[in-house]
Amino acid sequence: MKERRWHLILPALALLSQVVAPLLLWALAAACYREPRALPEAWERPVSLAALALFAAAGLLLGGAGAYAAMTRCRPGAAVPLIALCCVPALLGGAVYLHALLVFLTVV
Repeated sequence: MKERRWHLILPALALLSQVVAPLLLWALAAACYREPRALPEAWERPVSLAALALFAAAGLLLGGAGAYAAMTRCRPGAAVPLIALCCVPALLGGAVYLHALLVFLTVV
C-alpha cells in the first residue's frame, strides 16, 4: 500500500494560508472602497473581522497540526526545517491575526 505524505503537505498548507490572508484582506478593502464598488462599505468591518478570525484559526490549527505531524512522522533532519520554515511562521501569523482581531473587536 502506498504511504501517504499528508504530514509533509500540512506544514506547506499552513504557510500557504498565511500568504493568502493579506491578499484576501487587500481584495476586500479594494472591493469596498474602490470605484465602482463591488461591496457596500458597511460590509467591510464584519467581513474583515470574519476573515481575521478564519485566518487566525487556520494559522494556529494548521501550524500546530503541521508541527505535531512533522515531529511524529518525519525524521529529525526533515522535521526541523519543516517546523522552522513552515510551522513557526504560520503560528506567528495566526497569533498576529488573533491579536488584530481582538484589537479591532474593541468598540470605541
